[in-house]
Amino acid sequence: MQCKVCEIGCEINEHSRGRCGTYVKKGGSIIQSPEIGYMGGYPISVETIPMLHFHPSAKFLQVFSTGCNFECQGCVARLLASNRSFGWPTLSPTQVVAKALEQECQGVVSTLNEPAANYYIFRELAVQAKENSLLVGCSTNCYFTEETLEELGGLIDFVNVGVKGYSNSIYRTCGAKSSTPVFRNIAGLLEMGVHVETSVVYSRRNEADVLQAARTLSKVSSEIPLQLMRFIPFGDTPLEQEPSIGDAERLCRAIREHMDHVYLFNSPGTELLHTYCPQCGSLLAEREFHGPMGCRLLKPWTDYACRCGHNVQVKGTAASENFSEAGFMGGYRISRAFGMVHAALICMGIFDEGKLLEVWREVSDAETLMKMHRLIQQPCSYLEFIRLIAKKAGAEHQGEELSSFIGKRMESVLSLAAENSDHSVYYCMGSPLFALNAGRMENNLVTFAGGKSINKVLQREGKPGVNVSPAFINEHNPQTIFISGFLSRPLDEFYGLCRYYGIEADAVKEQRVYVIPPIWDFGSPRWILGLLYIADKIHPGKLGIDIKKEADEFYRRFYGMSFEDASPNRSFHRPSSSGWPGHMMECTHA
Repeated sequence: MQCKVCEIGCEINEHSRGRCGTYVKKGGSIIQSPEIGYMGGYPISVETIPMLHFHPSAKFLQVFSTGCNFECQGCVARLLASNRSFGWPTLSPTQVVAKALEQECQGVVSTLNEPAANYYIFRELAVQAKENSLLVGCSTNCYFTEETLEELGGLIDFVNVGVKGYSNSIYRTCGAKSSTPVFRNIAGLLEMGVHVETSVVYSRRNEADVLQAARTLSKVSSEIPLQLMRFIPFGDTPLEQEPSIGDAERLCRAIREHMDHVYLFNSPGTELLHTYCPQCGSLLAEREFHGPMGCRLLKPWTDYACRCGHNVQVKGTAASENFSEAGFMGGYRISRAFGMVHAALICMGIFDEGKLLEVWREVSDAETLMKMHRLIQQPCSYLEFIRLIAKKAGAEHQGEELSSFIGKRMESVLSLAAENSDHSVYYCMGSPLFALNAGRMENNLVTFAGGKSINKVLQREGKPGVNVSPAFINEHNPQTIFISGFLSRPLDEFYGLCRYYGIEADAVKEQRVYVIPPIWDFGSPRWILGLLYIADKIHPGKLGIDIKKEADEFYRRFYGMSFEDASPNRSFHRPSSSGWPGHMMECTHA
């Protein structure tokens, strides 16, 4: 039988569960596979979904299941969303609704995996949620058939549509046929009264395609909020596909010729998360970066009318204060926690994805996730994190080998730290005005290396940091500035922004601003290389270690490749290389 949920139209029979891997044939019908349920439920702010023009700051229960009808390059949640039976307890729609009510959420929202893969349980969830006066929404690639969309439109209140691009060729790289159903369905949902926002992926050199997607959306409605998602390369995707934040900001300004509200994500410190009046340009709502693919309002947004008289289209009333998710809870942070577990296992020589999922099942409860979040913030406690994951994997020997390697390098840095240097350091991410939280690993690496982190005086916290003023940086006058190895910005753009904002710290004047190599300072055991790098910059010529040789030893020992053969990317678990021992295995599941 042919599945009618989405336009791919898989054949479902005794030999095939379809692209999603979640449907089975029973008699003369296609049903949801009986083991499918919701694998997690976490309270989140609506801006974490992200939704920016729908009930600002409202609290929702985020749920996700398994399966996807697309096969996109660089997916941020590939393994979490893939078609596997994890064997752990799942939540039924009834339990999800009960959890949402218990935690006083305004509604429920399906994210991380594609709801088309669990359409029948999502439909059941939506019906039960509505019966309990809860709002319902989802993040989706919106590749539904017209038949499914007609039913879906009557069940949901809001949707964030992930638009891969305009051209059919881009959709074919995801295993779909064309972009036509997506734009057709966006128009259909709007006609049915569903609040629609769009997330459009921007990778380097596809500017023309993004602009054409925006022009096509504008023909449906120029008032649809467009979220430009700057492509971050995970897996085997090369770093060259990542556009700079500056390039993305310029593209956003070009898109504003067609769309009223354009926002830029994956770009800490950008001013393009704010809402501006499309008529007069006045600032109406201020936001800051708040974790992977999320943001938060800096103050409540309750008045949607501009002083010029223009009314911004926002659906629903605003909450009086923000809800802030703890630790790894909520949004795409759960995928970051998953990546960190994966990173530790890879360095222990465990490449099997089945073992990874077994370990994840053991640590994905809220209590253990909070414990992990605490352990990964300090160099010494990170070794406890390694031992925790090693024990869950039954790989204590490999865990001790990795811990020993890191511990010996830590000892070499401690002698320099004993000098009690007053060398002041500022640590930012993406923009000079986005400061990493005082307690994060990056700032603790600075302290461990004997530097004085000016971030430690920050009183406010965000995820992973907060916006600061140029005056804060000038007042504390750092001698060295480090830019995060996760979300960075080219130095020429960075210095240009310093000039624009009037940042005149010694680090800028003396050009002591350094971009940490990708994922050398957080999320992966490679942070030990970041510690050596930081110590070398704080204590020039005193470390007595060749960083490149250390990197080569680490990469050969724990990744089975030379440092020169490794292609940098933003993945926590490993750099990219066709010679990596787990490469062929991973590609078979891509």
